[in-house]
Amino acid sequence: KLLKGKVKGKKAETADTVPASDIGSSAFKGNLLVVPMDGSHWIGVKAIAQEMGRRGHRVTVVMPEISMQMGPGKHYNTVTFPVPYDQAYVDSVMAKNTEALEKSAESFMQQVQSKMSQFQAIMDAIHITAETLLFNDTRKLGLPTVNLLRGIPCSLDLKAAGCPSPPSYVPRFASGLTDRMTFMERVFNSLIALFEPLLCRLIYRHFDHLAHQFLGEKVSIAEVLSDSDIWLMRIDFTLEFPRPLMPNMVQVGGINCKVKNLRILLGCGDQKDIYLTENTEYH
Repeated sequence: KLLKGKVKGKKAETADTVPASDIGSSAFKGNLLVVPMDGSHWIGVKAIAQEMGRRGHRVTVVMPEISMQMGPGKHYNTVTFPVPYDQAYVDSVMAKNTEALEKSAESFMQQVQSKMSQFQAIMDAIHITAETLLFNDTRKLGLPTVNLLRGIPCSLDLKAAGCPSPPSYVPRFASGLTDRMTFMERVFNSLIALFEPLLCRLIYRHFDHLAHQFLGEKVSIAEVLSDSDIWLMRIDFTLEFPRPLMPNMVQVGGINCKVKNLRILLGCGDQKDIYLTENTEYH
């Protein structure tokens, strides 16, 4: 879910296992602790963890014992922690529809809250294994934060970052509207924006309680996110409606994509030229 980090600068030292060319222009090497979420989020975080490890940084990924996609990698170490569910539970949740998932969410959060001693053990391990980069708890460790995400329901990420969101120009999620709205559509969008906080409060009340219980202070998830220093947004401006973004928000859509060489894709050799014209059609 979150990517948090602080890197202490020091003179680069080329490791025996990492060629000098791999380190490139890196002016320092640091210790990185990564605490990612499972699923599609892990794909982007794994790409970053692999690349940072390849460049000579010492990367440690903390992951649950039971997961959907997470696993070891070539350029990072792994540390696992216990979770209050088994693989059968994960498989059953993924197999259910949205309605069943919503019904099981509350009981699942109660299970998580009842295992706070395990979360404390995780925090103890974090303090021992990392000193410079964390992906999830800046308030607890006092570290700067870098978030890597596609988006959070209710646009919580944009609100936490302080992005302006005028309903006359920015369509609300699931409204079916675009950035080009008629007067009545703007009125409809404004009504959605008016009632949206009430719905979002119901969605995040369990997480707010968990944040309060875990951090030991009365704080909401939105307040935790508002401490973020950099937001790496897995979006592309060509696929999004225009809207204001803060200077510390960087669009990195496709960061996890491995682009194929165009010559290989078209079956061309090194000695051939490729000509593309506007009226050329490919089937």
